[in-house]
Amino acid sequence: MNIIDGDFSLEIRKIRNSIERSERKDFVTTYTEREFLNGKTSNERVLILRTRGCSWSYHSGCSMCGFWEDTNPNIRGDDIEKQVDEFLKIHPKGEVLKVFTSGSFLDPLEIPKDVQARVLKKLMDAYDFVVIETRPEYVNKSIDMIKGYSGKIQVAIGLESTDPKVLKYSINKNYTFEDYKRAAIMLHENGISVRTYVLLKPPFLTEREAIEDSVRTINDLLPYSDIISLNPLNVQKGTYVEYLYKSGRFRPPFLWSVIEVLLRTRNQEVPIVSLITGSGKKRGAHNGHICDVKISEAIRRYSETWDYGYIEGLDCECKLDWTNFMNAESQISFPIGELL
Repeated sequence: MNIIDGDFSLEIRKIRNSIERSERKDFVTTYTEREFLNGKTSNERVLILRTRGCSWSYHSGCSMCGFWEDTNPNIRGDDIEKQVDEFLKIHPKGEVLKVFTSGSFLDPLEIPKDVQARVLKKLMDAYDFVVIETRPEYVNKSIDMIKGYSGKIQVAIGLESTDPKVLKYSINKNYTFEDYKRAAIMLHENGISVRTYVLLKPPFLTEREAIEDSVRTINDLLPYSDIISLNPLNVQKGTYVEYLYKSGRFRPPFLWSVIEVLLRTRNQEVPIVSLITGSGKKRGAHNGHICDVKISEAIRRYSETWDYGYIEGLDCECKLDWTNFMNAESQISFPIGELL
């Protein structure tokens, strides 16, 4: 891994602070998706709540995260509860609900604890299974509130990588694999399942280094996760990654790299899915070839069914371009950007 800028925490903060934030108080959006969850293909609804945003973002933030734009610093707890009430009027019940907040649901600065409890009860009464996201540091003080929903709730943690250098110097995550493990163990001890996000191709890694990092990370996570989501990095507005991308120092991962990681981490116990944002597009994982649609669809079908048959044996002439790209990076020991 080659760090091409020294301490980039300050740069992340400068770029983030230049982004105009929202003044709206309604929820950001809702949409549906499907994936293999709890042993079957599940129909899932996603709800993105508008909050004050991730507390870590107020200090610095992660190099790839662009959710700051959807946050409102003046959002109060009762505003968030109203968002949930409005959502439930439109979508009063369902199978699986994923609740995103552009930060951490369990962060009391983002969602006050009394609001967390009331909102969670409303959502649990309406949906069979609920997934919430949080950084690991908030699990300890929230476990008493969520353990009563054992079997009906899953806590998702965006660890991204188990490599301490990648976490600190590439992602600027501000927590460690050990922090994650403590949270995951506590959740399991209280009967709560754990989802873990793995980031494919953080900045400053070559394509091959990124593949190896994700493979190693997934293998490290198998004892702690009930499902692992491989998230190829997409270039979001107002991020340090966008700065690198526009200056020709970052290319999103190839779809072939996604396939490579999924096949090399084939496992019979822990589902590894990949619901790709911007798949086949310039700022998302792409091969830059007409096969992007076919490969994206294959990964989607695999993630819905956990059937490796959808991604085994895929081939295209552009696979040679992917191999040549990795070989070229290996020769110069430096990540290659993409011509825009």
